[in-house]
Amino acid sequence: MKLKITIAGILFFGMTYAQHGANQVYTNQNPYNYKNMGGFPNAEKVSYNDDGITYRIAILNNIKPDSYMVTLGLNDEALSVKDCNAKINKRLDGFKSALKKMGIKDEEIFVDFISQTKIYDYKSSSTSNQVNITQESKGFEIKKNIIIKLKDANLFDKLIDLASEYEIHNIIKVDYKKADSEKIYDEMLAEANEILKSRSKIYDKYGKRDFEELPQLSVNFYSIQPGKQYKTFTAFESSDTNYYNEYYSSNKVMIRKEQRKDKAFYYDGIDIDSFDKIMNSDSPVVGIQYVMEFNISYKTKKKPKEETKKLYHIITPNGDVKTLDLKN
Repeated sequence: MKLKITIAGILFFGMTYAQHGANQVYTNQNPYNYKNMGGFPNAEKVSYNDDGITYRIAILNNIKPDSYMVTLGLNDEALSVKDCNAKINKRLDGFKSALKKMGIKDEEIFVDFISQTKIYDYKSSSTSNQVNITQESKGFEIKKNIIIKLKDANLFDKLIDLASEYEIHNIIKVDYKKADSEKIYDEMLAEANEILKSRSKIYDKYGKRDFEELPQLSVNFYSIQPGKQYKTFTAFESSDTNYYNEYYSSNKVMIRKEQRKDKAFYYDGIDIDSFDKIMNSDSPVVGIQYVMEFNISYKTKKKPKEETKKLYHIITPNGDVKTLDLKN
């Protein structure tokens, strides 16, 4: 059959949600690099040979999230577990009441119990010739996280200010959520189909050929977390310093204290050079980046083998020679 540009069958895809920087960017020093994923960004966009023809299409889509899951961490200490739990719950109850005044509902708040551990310290005593140091229990520490769903990013600053009133200062992470990922998938698949129609014109240029009726199709669809796409740098200039021998030939000790250099973090999204189509590329919003890798192959239809003849010669009882034609 002739080449038909179709997208059909059961398409499998994996879904992940994005994650903003928050304090976790301090541990993410290796930026996300699409070219090192092991996909086909550097492979041929069109492969045409005796076996058939293969099209590879990569699309990037920048999407603004619908909501944000903010995870805040807090801890408290006391001599007993009961007192410790009461102290941390008092802070949480007050914070939750304040959140409701912001318009955040009960079902948009969740408290996650993280850990309960004993606290140890050292006690020392001394005699005339020795110092004894003994470890002893000093109480308990409980850690909990509170997870809050925000539908408006503009409420984030107000949320952080409110949390500080209850001595909640640890911003663990912010997850970006998108409700209609299936719709995004369909839109990107439609773009891939349009690119496929345009790119298939190369087939007409190099001659017609019959292909198998059903193509081999694969679609890889996923999203990338912004938390993995932050880079950091420290920009400063230092003055030249000369060291003199007097510091090494005397009993003087030189102590040099450095000023703290601020680290700058910035969002550096996925490299767009490897993609055939960038959707929503003109938005400055840090959001979810969706990737679709589309691969479709049409195999050349194999020609049936020609029947071969096998000739056999036999001698009859009366001495005649006969030829038999046996098909393979």
